[in-house]
Amino acid sequence: MTAFAPHFPSELDLISDPKKIVEIGKSLSEAKWIAYDTEFIRESTFYPKLEVLQLATPDEAWLIDAKAVHKREMAPILEALTNPSILKIVHAAHGDQECLLASYAILAQPLFDTAVGASLCGLGDNIGLGNLLRSVLGIELPKGYARTNWSKRPLPKPVLEYALLDVKHLIEVAEILFKRLDENGRRDWALDLSSKFSDRNLYEVPPEDIAKRLAQSGKFHVRDYAILLELVRWREARVRELNVPRRWLAEDGVLIDLAKIKPATLEQLQGFRGLSKGETKAPHGERILEAVIRGIASQDEIPVEVKRRNILQPSSEEGRAMDLLRVVLDILSDEFRVSAKHIVQPQNLLPLLRLHPKELSDLSDSGLVSPQLGDSGLQVLLSFLNGELRLSLEGGRTVKLKGKDQVEGE
Repeated sequence: MTAFAPHFPSELDLISDPKKIVEIGKSLSEAKWIAYDTEFIRESTFYPKLEVLQLATPDEAWLIDAKAVHKREMAPILEALTNPSILKIVHAAHGDQECLLASYAILAQPLFDTAVGASLCGLGDNIGLGNLLRSVLGIELPKGYARTNWSKRPLPKPVLEYALLDVKHLIEVAEILFKRLDENGRRDWALDLSSKFSDRNLYEVPPEDIAKRLAQSGKFHVRDYAILLELVRWREARVRELNVPRRWLAEDGVLIDLAKIKPATLEQLQGFRGLSKGETKAPHGERILEAVIRGIASQDEIPVEVKRRNILQPSSEEGRAMDLLRVVLDILSDEFRVSAKHIVQPQNLLPLLRLHPKELSDLSDSGLVSPQLGDSGLQVLLSFLNGELRLSLEGGRTVKLKGKDQVEGE
């Protein structure tokens, strides 16, 4: 294992000197692996506002004052973060990648997410960095900095030390995880799952997808879908225009209720609770009314999955069966030391129950179960789905899978 002893600057401080940025970029460009992390604030904005960018190689670590360095001056570092020859190491990549996309219009790649790697090594799903460092390296991160105001300047020394600790051990963790992944033949699987965080579509959810999700509400009538879609389009455009959180304009439930009520005047709109007051007055309120009118006049076909909402909603019996299936997946998760969501993704539970597989190939060809589970794991799942395996409680607390003959012989 590579010894990791990052160099600390003589003064632990945020770096904003353009000349130093160039030097850091050169060091990064010569590295095989780069670890990175971000500290940002988002309580009052739609887009995350990057404040501190933490970077590390196997030999050095730095803290960049992102708010003090112009995007143009960050070019040497951004080039390294997108260099296809350098693997980027990050923990729980989604927020950090979204931050890079909002701040610099880039996504770091190629990528290895240590949270993904940990989930394929039996270390749990969505493990926090602190717990991962404790489990793998025996290192304790200081507590109490989760709600730090990263926009404050100067940042206290303990806060800067905490920020550096977030990144300086990531490469060492990655090396250990890769070793464990290689033992199980799962390195490529981990890299493939991590690569999904470099897909821009993950961070730019279409209004149509949001509207389809909201339309699954049991209290929503599909005839109002076109209005709901136009209202979602209005909100998605407006929050980006104002750079404010969605909830500041209108919660999801407010859009559903607006689609039902179909306000026709500003007076009706102003009497509606839950909308930002500034948005109910002219000229902004007129944009909402126009969205309603467009929805009423729409001739677009309602998506099949919206018209047939029942195909996405389990019956009460299916709901209970899904609960049992989750238990089985948890048992397989422990046995194969892999997070249950990597065996069957949550959105595939209901389709899997409705598949009624008869042969092993039915499961493996369905695309609903990870092929990485292997034939032995697929066979267990197939046997359970066909009623050949039962869940049994032993000692009042231990859940086990047993065959019919085992249950009947007790």
